[in-house]
Amino acid sequence: MKNRKTPWFLFILITAAVTIFSCQKEARDDSGNIPAGQSRLEVMLTDDPSQLFDSIFINIQKLEVKTEDSTGAEHWDVLTIRPGVYNILRFRNGLDTLLASGNIPAGEIKKIRLTLGTGNYVMLNGVSIPLDLNSSDAVITIDVHHGSFDSTGIRRFRIWLDMDGHGSIRIKSNGRLELKLRLGHFCHGNSGEIDGEIQPGAALPALVMAVSGTDTLTAIPEHDGEFKIRGIRSTTATVIIKPSNGYKDSVINNVPVRLGEDTHLGRIVLHR
Repeated sequence: MKNRKTPWFLFILITAAVTIFSCQKEARDDSGNIPAGQSRLEVMLTDDPSQLFDSIFINIQKLEVKTEDSTGAEHWDVLTIRPGVYNILRFRNGLDTLLASGNIPAGEIKKIRLTLGTGNYVMLNGVSIPLDLNSSDAVITIDVHHGSFDSTGIRRFRIWLDMDGHGSIRIKSNGRLELKLRLGHFCHGNSGEIDGEIQPGAALPALVMAVSGTDTLTAIPEHDGEFKIRGIRSTTATVIIKPSNGYKDSVINNVPVRLGEDTHLGRIVLHR
């Protein structure tokens, strides 16, 4: 019997068909480990920087999510979290970390509730300073707006919690520091980002502010001058740069902001 070889073009077609089928299978299996009637939620943590403190350590113990299903019933669910103390100033200039995740009933997410523990403190010039926390301030509940989540797959969603660490610390009448955590949220789909690089290095440290409407978001550039500001919800912003060491302030007006995208300012050279 004569041995027939498969034509090369037929082999390519078969390989392509197998590849397409595999990709489609992976897409269908994306929610395979999520029970029917539920969705998977990831909560990321990021922070506005502090001009004063070297570190801000917050003890995060629990994160809960309130959902409303198609029947109108409301549910509070506890997400999986690594409880403990987080140095929230680590998560700036585009850095973040996975704070909590878990399966929740499919429906509309209405609220997020964060529970703090004791032992919160800041570091200033190498000195640890405790933060007082009233029991009434240990639980923070925020309303979550429709469209505040990014879809990362079939029945998979992600949201960012934005902690204003610096703005959450107050000086009491007795001179002690008090923690009243200010918490916001955003996702890539309903906000934009601005990044750039401050030069020369002698102008650092610097403060970069993006003013959009009534909101002012800040960033402190890294040692190489790079910065990123996230969670900007308006279509334009005014970028204000306040350097040090005798360099002049700089203002960039009407910076365009596009939802879900990054606006690159490139290298910004400051002068004395």
